[in-house]
Amino acid sequence: MASKTSLIQPKQKRWTIEDWLNLPEGPPYYELEDGRLIEMPSPRAIHQEIVGVLYFVLRQFVMERNLGLVVMAVDVALPTGKGYIPDLVFVGREKADKLLAPDGKIHGTPDLVVEVVSPTTKTRDRIQKMKGYFEAGVEWVWLIDSDDLTVEEFKRKPEGYLLVSTTVTGEVFEPKAFSGLKLNLAQLLGKTQESSKGKVKRRG
Repeated sequence: MASKTSLIQPKQKRWTIEDWLNLPEGPPYYELEDGRLIEMPSPRAIHQEIVGVLYFVLRQFVMERNLGLVVMAVDVALPTGKGYIPDLVFVGREKADKLLAPDGKIHGTPDLVVEVVSPTTKTRDRIQKMKGYFEAGVEWVWLIDSDDLTVEEFKRKPEGYLLVSTTVTGEVFEPKAFSGLKLNLAQLLGKTQESSKGKVKRRG
């Protein structure tokens, strides 16, 4: 049976952001880059675990302080014409109502995007998507390595993204984007680090 990609792609040489937003609900899911649909690979279990615990902690922190909106795995139609599905997005209170459209998707530039980087998405997350987020004016980006749980926080500067912190497994991540937030990702996941091998293992 033909996939949705094969059924869709031949009918259209260059996709617009409006076309992308009107795609049928997946799976499969697609992002939009330079007029092309890019099918997203199915996530691994550890990827989903990381996204789930981080969403819970970040959403609770933001809601308690009335800072804005945290959304998980939602279509983000950037003003540059690119369409991405970040693992998490944060939109500040002052523009949350404006960016979250009636269709339940984000139309505009979030303040923060979080990408959980897997082996199959590493190159694209770190190069193409970082470039896309920069061009769209996203102020903060977090990249989380799903293999070793390293968290990298980037701040947008005129010349590009500046790496402002790197938090390795077992350390407490204190993001510059949220004063007062502290989280230990390995602890939240019930994992500890094997210092001798540099690998992560589950407690118990």
